[in-house]
Amino acid sequence: MTEYWVSQGNKWCDFCKIWIQNNPTSIRNHELGKRHRECVDKKLTDMREKSAAKDKELKKNEKLLQQIEAKATRSYQKDIATAQQVAKANGAPEDGTAENHHQRAKRFPLLSHSQVGCLTVLQAIITTRPMVCTMIQSLGSITVIQ
Repeated sequence: MTEYWVSQGNKWCDFCKIWIQNNPTSIRNHELGKRHRECVDKKLTDMREKSAAKDKELKKNEKLLQQIEAKATRSYQKDIATAQQVAKANGAPEDGTAENHHQRAKRFPLLSHSQVGCLTVLQAIITTRPMVCTMIQSLGSITVIQ
């Protein structure tokens, strides 16, 4: 039987972006060559620079998040203090117990029934969900009476 010729094919070098013959001698000669070593060094340098830039960006983002958290905490504390001042000005119980609709209506005789109900809802929002209260305040639908 006769033997037929089979191509060994080529090997792609990812660093140099070239094709080389797929035999051990050609591969070894290419990898020991100056061009290949320079391409590998360049690739490693690029990887280090990208890693350093990524780390710098992560640190920057972390610092920004810490600043945002600090501002949010200060705003939250300010909102809590304002809510407590409003509650004291409106004569809310100091111990945090709930009062019924009739007790609230006695404290606000000039307000209508719907306004008293709104104050009840408003007080619940201020004491339990200060962020919702802040959003409503930015829409201008809450007036703080001191």
